Amino acid sequence: MSFHRAAFVQRSGLAAIAAAALLLGAAAHAEVNFSIGVGGPVYEEPQPVYVNPPPVYYQPAPPVYYQPAPPVYYAPPPPPVYYRPAPGYYPPPPPVSYGPNYYQGQPQGRPRLSDMQQRALDNCSLLAPREQGRCRATVMSTTR
Repeated sequence: MSFHRAAFVQRSGLAAIAAAALLLGAAAHAEVNFSIGVGGPVYEEPQPVYVNPPPVYYQPAPPVYYQPAPPVYYAPPPPPVYYRPAPGYYPPPPPVSYGPNYYQGQPQGRPRLSDMQQRALDNCSLLAPREQGRCRATVMSTTR
């Protein structure tokens, strides 16, 4: 067997490339990073410099004069209103009287009022005298 130097160098170069590829593949699987850094001059931009702006003159606002609020006057509260308390009991109905025209269908005297109608009629006396007549007429118009 003969030894060819050119063939050996070629095969050993291929073997080195294959070994490097396998090594890099294993390193990539293990999450290991390789980098080759090339140093050189690096330019960094200088920091900005703050310069105060020139002074600016603002004319002051004209003075504002306020007129005081008008005085507030309060009226005294209205006088209290007192109502007659409701009766603790209701009296029995008045006795039935059979007058001479009872059977002809003409009612005798004042008609019978319900409790609410009676209360409304009693409250008519609390109104002004000129309104009392109209109030009583309104209450009596609700009777049968």
